[in-house]
Amino acid sequence: MIIRSYLIPIAIFFTNMILLSILMLEIVGALSHKQGGLGFFVPFLSFLSFHFIRGQQRRRTTVSRGLSTLQAINTITFVIPFAIFLAFIIGMI
Repeated sequence: MIIRSYLIPIAIFFTNMILLSILMLEIVGALSHKQGGLGFFVPFLSFLSFHFIRGQQRRRTTVSRGLSTLQAINTITFVIPFAIFLAFIIGMI
């Protein structure tokens, strides 16, 4: 049960990191492929991870530090693509 409760959020976390790194590489200009838009799927995956972790923590009697840490990291990965999008919007104005 413990492995299953950590496996899905960690898999989503690594997927978020890969997509976010592709987005950052395209912003910097180091990536010639036009795949940076996939980085904007990160908030949706973060929300999915939020939902799963919240369900796991409701089943437990004590709050796991590992799952709470993943919640904090998901918060950061949830905010970064929106901040990048707003920075581009402001830059265009």
